[in-house]
Amino acid sequence: MKCVHINRISILCFLGAVFILLRGTTLAEENESQATSLITIHCDIPAAPPAWALYERQLIKALDEAAVVFYDQYVDENGMLTFKERYESGMNSSDDMYEAFRGFSLHTALGGSHEIDRLNRIAWEGITKQFTRYGQIYREFDSNWDWMHHGEGYINFYPMGMVQPYNEKFMDRAIRFAAMYIGEDPEAQNWDPKLKQMRAVMTGSRGPLMEWNKRDWTPTNANLTYYPLPFLDIPGIDSPTAWINDHPDNDQFAVLVKAMSDRMAKGDVPINMISTPLIATAYMYTGDEKYVEWTTDYLTTWEKLTQRNNGIIPDNVGISGKIGEHTGHWWGGYYGWVWPSGTHIMKTLVLSGKVATLLSGDTRWMNLARDQIGVLRENGYIDNGASINEAKLRERNVSERSIETIRSGLPVVPWRHDHRGWYHYREENPELYLHLWYTSQSEEDWQHIERLAEAQKKERGRITDGDLEWAYFVKGLNPGYPERVFQRELKAIRGEIEDIQNEYGYSETWVDNKWINMNPMRTSSLTRFSIGGIPIDTRGEMLHSQVRYFDGEHRRAGLPQDVAALVKRIEPDWIEVEVVNLDVTEPRSLIVQGGAYGEHRIQRVEFTKTADPQPRGDRRSSGSDNDSEGTKIRQEVDGIAFAVNLDPGATSTIRIYLDRYTNKPSFAFPWDR
Repeated sequence: MKCVHINRISILCFLGAVFILLRGTTLAEENESQATSLITIHCDIPAAPPAWALYERQLIKALDEAAVVFYDQYVDENGMLTFKERYESGMNSSDDMYEAFRGFSLHTALGGSHEIDRLNRIAWEGITKQFTRYGQIYREFDSNWDWMHHGEGYINFYPMGMVQPYNEKFMDRAIRFAAMYIGEDPEAQNWDPKLKQMRAVMTGSRGPLMEWNKRDWTPTNANLTYYPLPFLDIPGIDSPTAWINDHPDNDQFAVLVKAMSDRMAKGDVPINMISTPLIATAYMYTGDEKYVEWTTDYLTTWEKLTQRNNGIIPDNVGISGKIGEHTGHWWGGYYGWVWPSGTHIMKTLVLSGKVATLLSGDTRWMNLARDQIGVLRENGYIDNGASINEAKLRERNVSERSIETIRSGLPVVPWRHDHRGWYHYREENPELYLHLWYTSQSEEDWQHIERLAEAQKKERGRITDGDLEWAYFVKGLNPGYPERVFQRELKAIRGEIEDIQNEYGYSETWVDNKWINMNPMRTSSLTRFSIGGIPIDTRGEMLHSQVRYFDGEHRRAGLPQDVAALVKRIEPDWIEVEVVNLDVTEPRSLIVQGGAYGEHRIQRVEFTKTADPQPRGDRRSSGSDNDSEGTKIRQEVDGIAFAVNLDPGATSTIRIYLDRYTNKPSFAFPWDR
C-alpha cells in the first residue's frame, strides 16, 4: 500500500506540473499577479536548517502516506467504510465514522497533500450515503443525537472550508445544517426563537426528540454501565448494571430510560453550545451576520441563566425556560454536573466562548467560562493539602481516591455537584486555562498556567502536561520541545501504519469506533508548532490559530513544498515565527495570514535581511558563523496577510505584530479579500 501511495502522489504531482507548463504562464508571472495586493518581504539569509524543520517536513510526508494507507485499507470503491451490511444503532449514529477521518482536511490546510483533502471528501460522501441507508442520517445530517456526539462527528466537516472555501456543495451543506439550528428549517425546529434556547437534548435533521425509549439507547447502553447512575432516586435502580438488565419480570433498563426521558429529554443543556462551530462554519462561507447574532444571543441566554442561579451555570433548563423544570434541581441535566462525567460543561464553555470571540471580535465572551472555572477553584483545594479535613470530606461522600488526589498537594477542584454538594475532586485541568489565556492574552490567565506548571514541577520534578509544556515553549521556557514531540509523533505513526497494513479483522464483527482507534492522522503537533494553534480534539472544536499559511506559487492552502514554519513566541501584541526553505536550489513563496480565518490584522513585521546582498552566484562561504548577520527591516503591512519570498536555503525569524480579532473571519483566501 505504501508503494501505491507514493505512485499516486507522484502521478498527481507530475500531472500538475504538465498542466502548469501547458498553460503557457510561468509560476513567477502567476505569483506576481496573485500577490499584487499583498505586501511582500524578501528573506535571503542562508543557514543550516534547524532540526525541528527537518522533523516537521518529515512528519508532513509521513502523514501524507499514512492517510492513504488508512484510506486504501478501510474505504471501498464507493467511498464507504468496510462495515456491516446492516447496522441498527438507535441514536448511536454516524459520528464515529465521520470522526475516523479527523485530521484529513486539516492536514491539507496545514501543508499536506491536497490528495488527502480529496480522499476525505470522497469518504464523507460515502459515509453519508452509507448511514442514510442504515437509517441514522436524514437529509445528509444526523437524525437525532446529542451535541457531544454531533460535535465529534462534524469536527471533520469544519476544516474543509479552509482548503476549498468556494466549494458549493459543502458550502450548501454548511448553510442547510446551520438552518436546522437557527430556526430556518421548518422540518427541524430545534431552536426556540422566543426563549433563544434549544428545545431538546437530542436534536438533528428530524427536529427535537422529546421522548426516549429503549431502542434509542441500544447498543449505547452497554457502554454506560461504566458510568455512575444519572439519578440516585429511581425506584428499584441502585446500580449502573440496570442499563443491561431488561429481564421481563424486572426491566430495569426500561425504568431507567423512562426516568431519564421524563427528566432530561426536554429543554436545553450547556452541551448544546457545542453547536456554535457549526453555525460559525456557515458564517465563514457566507459572511452573513445572522450567524453572529445567533451565536451571541445563545451565549447571552446562558449568561442570564447563570446570573439567575447565583453565578453557577445550571446544567438544565426546561422547555418553558425555567431552571430545573424537569429535574427539580439546577443540577442533574444531560451531560451536566452529575452525569456522565461533569467535565463536559467546562470544555463546552471555553469552546463556545472562543467561537463567539472569533465571530464578534469581543473577548468578553470568555467570561462565562472564566467565572465557572473560578467557581470550581473556590470550592477546591489549591494549597499544599496540609489543611484538608479528611473526616469532613468522608461525611460528604468524597471517595478515598479523591481524598488521595487532594492529599497529593497538587491543585484539585470538584467536577460534580448533586444533593451532597461538590464532590469528585480531580487535578485542575490546565487545558481550560490554556484556552482562556490563548484567547485573552491576559496576564491573569497566564498566571494560572504558570501556577499549575510550577506545581507539577514541584510535585513530579517536571511538567507532565502537554498543554503546559507547549505554553512554556512559546514563552521561551522550554527549549527543544518541538524536536522531542516530532520524534515521538514519527515513531508512533510508523507503528500505526504497520497496524493498519497488518489488519486481519472481519468487518461484520467490528464496532463503530474501530476506525477512530486506527486513524493515524496526528495533526496536533503541526497545529501547535507550525501555526501556533490549539489542537482540534474530539469534542467538536474548530481551529483557532495565531497564523495560517498559503502557497504563493500554487495559490492554495498550506505550507509550500520544502517550507517549514515554527511559531516560537506568543506575546499579547506580537508573535515570532521562524520560516525555513529547505530547498537549496529553488526559491519559495509563502503567504502568512493573521489567524486561521484572517481574524487578526497584521500591523507590521520585523525581520533580518542581508546587509550587502550579492548576486547568488557570487556568494562564497567565509568559514564563519555570520550567515545570520544582516540588517533589521521593519515593514508596515496593515492587512490580513503578507507574502514572504524565501531564497534557496534561507531561514528567517519574523516578528509579527497583531491586532487580534479586528477582522471579519472568513474561509476566503487572502488574495481574494
